[in-house]
Amino acid sequence: MYDWIRLYDLRYQSCHGALPHEHVVPQEFRVDIEIGLDTRQAATHDALELTVNYAEVVSRVTEIMQGPPINLIETIAQRIADVVLTFSYVGKVGVRVKKMAPPVSSVMGYAEVEIWRDA
Repeated sequence: MYDWIRLYDLRYQSCHGALPHEHVVPQEFRVDIEIGLDTRQAATHDALELTVNYAEVVSRVTEIMQGPPINLIETIAQRIADVVLTFSYVGKVGVRVKKMAPPVSSVMGYAEVEIWRDA
């Protein structure tokens, strides 16, 4: 059983996508992360070092989102999951990556990939 730290609606202007112009023109992405861990020791001792520092998680996700172009939002989600799973105490992670204006011919709210990974 897990407790959850949830980081919702991280917003980025990034140059990711499968089409050549998407590697040049920034577009909006949103990221949600759910981190499963046991928070009892951190809560008992009121100690940040016994849990996940979500400011550090956001910093690492920002490096991915502002880094070199990635073709697929599936790849972005996997790289974020991989990074989150390197933090101590993390047992499970869920990642949603939303591309807010995908290049499709129909009117569309956004495209989203959601993945779940275990440590």
